[in-house]
Amino acid sequence: MQCRKLTCVFLFLASTIGVVEARAKVTEDANGSLKTITTIGDALNSPDHHPVHVLYIHGIGQTSAGNSALLRNSICTRLRLCAAGDWKNAGVEFADKGEFSPSVQPPTLQYLGEPVWRNEAEWQAAAPFVVHWVVHLRKFPAPLVLDEINWWPLTLSLKCRQLLAPEARLAGPNRDLLALCSQPARQSPDGSGRFYPWITAGEAAKLDAMRPHAVLLNRTLKQSLIDWELEDIILATGPMSGILRDGVRQLMAKSAAFDPRAADFGSAASGAQDKYDWRLHLNGDKVLDQEFIGVAHSLGSYLLFNALSVNSPGAAPGQTGRSEETLRLAAEQDAVRYIFERTSQVYCFANQLAPLEVTNLENGPPAATGGFTSRGLAPPPEISTAPAANLQSLVNLWQRLQNSFQATLHPDSPGARRSVQLVAFSDPSDLLTFRVPRIGNVEVVNVYVKVAPHWLGLVESPYAAHDDYAENEEVLRLMFETPAHRGGQ
Repeated sequence: MQCRKLTCVFLFLASTIGVVEARAKVTEDANGSLKTITTIGDALNSPDHHPVHVLYIHGIGQTSAGNSALLRNSICTRLRLCAAGDWKNAGVEFADKGEFSPSVQPPTLQYLGEPVWRNEAEWQAAAPFVVHWVVHLRKFPAPLVLDEINWWPLTLSLKCRQLLAPEARLAGPNRDLLALCSQPARQSPDGSGRFYPWITAGEAAKLDAMRPHAVLLNRTLKQSLIDWELEDIILATGPMSGILRDGVRQLMAKSAAFDPRAADFGSAASGAQDKYDWRLHLNGDKVLDQEFIGVAHSLGSYLLFNALSVNSPGAAPGQTGRSEETLRLAAEQDAVRYIFERTSQVYCFANQLAPLEVTNLENGPPAATGGFTSRGLAPPPEISTAPAANLQSLVNLWQRLQNSFQATLHPDSPGARRSVQLVAFSDPSDLLTFRVPRIGNVEVVNVYVKVAPHWLGLVESPYAAHDDYAENEEVLRLMFETPAHRGGQ
């Protein structure tokens, strides 16, 4: 990630007042849980060598593909399980069904009367996509697939046009983001870059020439953190929640059908896309044919679980059969169920699960009336249906799916059945991470780690504190190594 102006200022200050290096040691806030958790390494050591998929969902503020590069490179350099060139790009797939189908008119969402997407070309440029990365790590027999799910294109139209451009007139221009938003339309074949001129090059040049009105630090913090990053959180919990959810679900279904054993890395097309028939193993199969592990950064953890939130598809009123679209939705829902049945581990970096759940407050049981004296207030209004199910119901559903599948795998050996585990990594100095409480019957393991250097105990780079979990060696060891290999931690 390029050095941002605010981070550069902090680095300059560090060079003058001294630095306290980040420590690798982690702290757990619940005693003993880390000694019993299963790891990605356990999954990769399966006797039958079945493929293991890491579903990687990025967080806020993303501007291009490749957010998983830090994790992929760190697995090689920090854990020394591979060489950097061992990771192979096995192709990119776009959400291309339902509302994302070619030639489909864009959603009718508007911002102050202005369409978010003005035509079919803009809507197609906003389609999310998944990049499949494959590697065979040293010491592990099973192939590892990292499915990098990119949802950020859906947010660019609003952020470029409705936030970035007006901000140039208020606080001042942001040259890097203006350049990003005005690039000519192009798509890299490997999915590494995807660009569209959400604002014209001429308009970007005029905005870039404007004189800044706000001071440097305040302007940079507002533009990068408030405008570009926190706006993603608002979009994900607002009217775009359903669009983001449907896009992520489509990409997860494509990941379930991706077979790394069919990949041909010497050809333009890997041959691994849509090659695995997961439907053969959906109901009552006593074989763990594939395994999935969620690794989500920031807002990505919310979007991961939100993929479970969907209404059951059915025939429209008066419809005797099931339409093609209804059948597609049913198949997509089956794919999500298939994945979560085979997911026992979820790792969250810098999550926002706790504050985002405020948008999905639950209806509790009616309050007892005994002893209550009315103060003349009218009865409270009925609470409208939230755009997504609340987190507790989603996590409980994940647990039920996984527990049922484990009972099928090990009908006579309850001790061999895995339990779901959610491990949340947080740097206490990260401005945008929160402790995750126990969710329903699922025990959450909260782990605190110092991700970036401290300056005299006064400040830690807010960007490094939020972005650099994946290169912390101790975080990686907790994800890949058994407690015995970690020294019995």
